[in-house]
Amino acid sequence: MSKTLVLVVCGMLALPAESIAAMRSLATLARYAGVPALEARGITVALFKALGAPDATPVAPLALLGAGADPAGDYVLYADPVHLVVDRDTVVLAHTIDDASEDDVRALVEMLNRHFAGDDLRFEAVRQDAWFARRRQAPDIVTTPVDAARGRRLLASLPRGAEGGTWQRWQNEIEMLLHEHPVNSAREARGEATVSGVWFWGGGRLADARAMPRAVVTASPGRLGDLARGIALRGHGDATLNPDEALMLTMTRASALAAAHPGDPITVLAVLPVAAQPAMLEANWLAPALDELEHHRVDALHLIADGNGIAATWAADAPTLWQRIAARATRRPFEMPAAPDT
Repeated sequence: MSKTLVLVVCGMLALPAESIAAMRSLATLARYAGVPALEARGITVALFKALGAPDATPVAPLALLGAGADPAGDYVLYADPVHLVVDRDTVVLAHTIDDASEDDVRALVEMLNRHFAGDDLRFEAVRQDAWFARRRQAPDIVTTPVDAARGRRLLASLPRGAEGGTWQRWQNEIEMLLHEHPVNSAREARGEATVSGVWFWGGGRLADARAMPRAVVTASPGRLGDLARGIALRGHGDATLNPDEALMLTMTRASALAAAHPGDPITVLAVLPVAAQPAMLEANWLAPALDELEHHRVDALHLIADGNGIAATWAADAPTLWQRIAARATRRPFEMPAAPDT
């Protein structure tokens, strides 16, 4: 039976250089893995690649499932609340909005649902930072992941396809509705970023999310954690929401699941929050994960991280004894990956 451990660390590559250098396990893992694979479309796509999921797998219905709602038979899209800024003569997607209050989110979603009541478009906020849109009919559009659109000219990333014009018009209408909304007036008065748009992407039906691995998941709150839990639920695995749980407890659950399903490959997936405490990341996750790999208790270890506009994956198989000796005899510092266009 094959067992793969996947660690996803949101924001790790934006840590200060000295914090990165202090994580010795990171340098050793990078030595085993070699050159990382870069993913221009963001950390979500990198995760799907690591899990071997088909490119056409819809992201949004899995995330909705992982956030605790039932996608049923609806076509589901992410409808991320975003802040747009004017940069010279164009509009740029600056970032997503995660800090709106429950009351403010409720008011904005109710306003959107009133406006689009006759358009087979229903908005749902499962959490302040987890907005989705549902339809009965599947739209003929091609969308851009929010990670890939962030920092880019809006025009280059808007929905395309046979119905792209309709969705672009809807996004313009949403921007106008949000511009004058009292929630945004109050946020602006407090010096907070306004919710100036909604970003549609990742659409599909849950029935189209096939070939999900049997996974044991420990995930922090947030969009990527929702997706990880949805993957586990869809693959009949085990999903836990607990950002402080130690890796070895996750591995214990993996062993229990492996015993219950002998012969099945197991993916142990841990999604960690933005790495604000590098020492904890090293002690509680990276070092134990590396130990699991070096002692062949897992067959492969993938580390997926993003930050500073880069998403990268280090994929290492369990090293031989000689590889372990060589890695320790000639220690090299961790090399930060660079974006392809730099």
